Amino acid sequence: MTSKQNVQNVKTFFKDQVIFKEGQQAGYAYMVKKGTVTLYRTVDNRKIVLDQVGKGEIFGEMGALTGLPRSTSAEASEFCELMVLTENIIQSLLEKCPKTIQHLTRLLIEKLRKKTRLDASRAGENTFLSICRIMEMAWRVHAHLPPIEQKKHPNYKAGMSLTELSRQIKDILLTPQSEIRSTVDQLQRLKIIEVTKGKGAKAFDDLFIRIKDAENFFQVASNLYKELNKSGALNLELELIDIFDLAEELGADPQILYKKMANSEVPESLFLFHKKNALAWAAEQPADFFKKVQRKKKKVEDLEDVNDIIFVDNATLKQVFADLGYYKLGVLMSLADGDANRKIQANLAKKIAQVVMEEAENRGPVDDMEADDIQEELIELIKAAKGVKTS
Repeated sequence: MTSKQNVQNVKTFFKDQVIFKEGQQAGYAYMVKKGTVTLYRTVDNRKIVLDQVGKGEIFGEMGALTGLPRSTSAEASEFCELMVLTENIIQSLLEKCPKTIQHLTRLLIEKLRKKTRLDASRAGENTFLSICRIMEMAWRVHAHLPPIEQKKHPNYKAGMSLTELSRQIKDILLTPQSEIRSTVDQLQRLKIIEVTKGKGAKAFDDLFIRIKDAENFFQVASNLYKELNKSGALNLELELIDIFDLAEELGADPQILYKKMANSEVPESLFLFHKKNALAWAAEQPADFFKKVQRKKKKVEDLEDVNDIIFVDNATLKQVFADLGYYKLGVLMSLADGDANRKIQANLAKKIAQVVMEEAENRGPVDDMEADDIQEELIELIKAAKGVKTS
């Protein structure tokens, strides 16, 4: 049977009637006014049901937003009345109400998640392209924010928050942060997107993403996927976890984990890098980047442990060391890293430095509680010498 269409742009379909087929060119979506619709894919001549949508729900939105061929088929489960949402209608809604595309995005993402679970053998494609689709839609939301909303975001011109975008992708697609960041890095290296820091950004502050050519973004990303798939660059080890996911699992601050790694409190065998990405990033760094560590200067009130004495002037350290005594200096020397250790030695008389070094070398493992107490005393003495009040 053929469908009927009235002047209000509503189409009717009878039970088991095909609405559209997988692979057909698309340019519009549907909203269900009455009845239910079954969405499915055909795999090895078998119908795989993906979803059923009912009154008030939208389907086929991917075709309306990107113009790409249909990724699923749809048929009426019963008599249906469907409102046709053309590209012009959707664009009009987008310009008037950014919440519309947020709603469409969530519907799309839910479907992408179901497709990913149903076809595990194509997980790499689903993950990479799904991230790109969500990124494209999130950019549409960002680009259509009204001026009054733009003013609420100090870094609006810098682009979309990578942290917020990643959170949305992880919540819906259940994709690890490492895969999201890998996708972002691949798109950035080929200059498909721009990734920058906001104004006044610090090392751990958020990054922002801008899509350079929104109209052609997904097509370019699809072509990129094909090339990456040929080279095997999308074959990620799913058991890997990055520092942000690890921090989330542990309920910890990523900055604390970085410090523990630097202090050798985390076994080196747990440090893993994606070879190709790591070497590509390393090649972009200055020649002396890996020869020294640039540490951001700290104020006296922000000092935390013995390694922070590199930010303290020598005159203050000589005064403080005189009050601590050999034993405590030996403990501090055994705890200090290279720069801090040299700083201690430089502010002691040679004979005293020799005694303290021998004290540190001959001592066994330092009790953690004792080490913390001595470091705390060191910091308090420094603050007192500099006239900074401690709580």
